[in-house]
Amino acid sequence: MSKDKNDFKFVTPNWIVPDHVCALQTIRNYSDKSSFSKTNKIKDNAGLKFLRSNKKGLNQLHSNIAVQIPSENIDADASYTYQKNTVCVVKTADCMPILVTNEEGSFVSAIHAGWRGLSSGIIENTVRNIKSLSNLIVWIGPHISQKYFEVGAEVKKIFLDNDSANTVAFDRRENKKYLLSLKTVVEIKFNKMGIKNIYCMDNFCTYANSDIFFSYRRGDINERMSSLVWINK
Repeated sequence: MSKDKNDFKFVTPNWIVPDHVCALQTIRNYSDKSSFSKTNKIKDNAGLKFLRSNKKGLNQLHSNIAVQIPSENIDADASYTYQKNTVCVVKTADCMPILVTNEEGSFVSAIHAGWRGLSSGIIENTVRNIKSLSNLIVWIGPHISQKYFEVGAEVKKIFLDNDSANTVAFDRRENKKYLLSLKTVVEIKFNKMGIKNIYCMDNFCTYANSDIFFSYRRGDINERMSSLVWINK
């Protein structure tokens, strides 16, 4: 866990990737409950420079659009790049951030995955566009857990119409609503693509861990966390 001189609080993803692939996850605050990967290295890098610059990043629309960056088109919910020191970033506060690279570290990608994007194919479109020739490595960042993510029957129908295997991601409540596991949906999708190197942040629930994360459903309407990944020089 580290703190930048500009007071950005961040952790490093707990995934095993090539040394030249770098990533940061900003958080609300630190907590004794957290079991993040620790780092004492606070260096000037592309990720911190991006945060300090106040650049906007993508104009996230809950879509299934992925763009290769640099690009003038930022209306998308995923970005990917093959260029060094070009930062892919998504911002979330209950939706799931997903970072992706491969065994060679020949590209990096950041995906904003809410239920709308997941149901309309944001993961599939991103992976298809990247066209990686080697095994992918995935990191799932902080997002709302199934225990706190209530959705209606219409949301369940959308997912099951796309893939009946998604039924295991829903638990029915007495009020005829459902609790949805975004993590289960994502794992089903990646497993069907043959992707096995899937890592997930510990204590990832944004809603439950109010001392660590921002959560839209808990009332953090205007606050977001950033998930950044880039290829170092």
